[in-house]
Amino acid sequence: MSGRHARPDPWDDGTLESLVVLVGESLGYACRRAPGDVMLLQGAYQLPVRMRDLRQLARLVPRDDWPALVSDQVTTIVTAMEEPLDLSDFDLAQHLLRTRIYPAEDDNGQLASRPFAPGLIEAVVVDTPTSVRTLSAHEMHGWPVSGDALFMLGRDNVRGDGPLQHDEQDLGGIRVSVLHGWTFYTATHLAWLEEYLPIGPSGALVIAPNRGLIVAHPLRIAEPSPRARYRAAAAAARELQAQAHRAYEEGPGSISPNLYWWRAGALRPLETRYEGGALVLPEELTSVLAAHTAER
Repeated sequence: MSGRHARPDPWDDGTLESLVVLVGESLGYACRRAPGDVMLLQGAYQLPVRMRDLRQLARLVPRDDWPALVSDQVTTIVTAMEEPLDLSDFDLAQHLLRTRIYPAEDDNGQLASRPFAPGLIEAVVVDTPTSVRTLSAHEMHGWPVSGDALFMLGRDNVRGDGPLQHDEQDLGGIRVSVLHGWTFYTATHLAWLEEYLPIGPSGALVIAPNRGLIVAHPLRIAEPSPRARYRAAAAAARELQAQAHRAYEEGPGSISPNLYWWRAGALRPLETRYEGGALVLPEELTSVLAAHTAER
């Protein structure tokens, strides 16, 4: 993750980094710190270990289990590259392909990826019973499918894995739809969000803070006055922003702490600010809320 979000965990005294170095060296890799809260394994390949993700996982287990946790994570990363699948047979490989959403800063310029929304990329990954790893542009060279068709195949395979669980909940007095599942591909479902919940012409406020969670609040124009609509949307934005930051820090698999506005199939960051302690919505959203009549 980017340095602006990385911050030290007081309960981690550097033990996790030391364990990464030990495991990496045992596998023949030197280790060094890299930008974005990453430990870079250098050997036959250059492999990033995202320390934020590792710390999030470490919080879930006793400290005595950290050596086993780090060994499992690092060994999985190394094995996925050193013992790669034969991807030359596309008829076999196509069933393993998925698309996964990552922070844009994770793109090293070699991934089979494309922009998904500002600050986010959609990458093609290979999903096996033991690991999920990104696909390089070089690896798909010679395949009969590339470009948009390859991403559509990956999306179709995510959809084929089944829908997310959909719950309606109250978040600080705001009614929200919570989409979640035990999958790395929850955020990919944003591409067909309207199939999960009714979204009117004003769109929806959305967060996708980590790999297992989407929270959305459709901007349904129930209030008769523009002022009341504005207050309702601002209250929802405030609660969702707070939830996004909490869930981003907790993880695992942090994606974005940002609040997004989903409208007409497009996802964009919602730029808000505070004045006198009150959240202020951007002018474009304010105009949309004022323009539409109340929904019945």
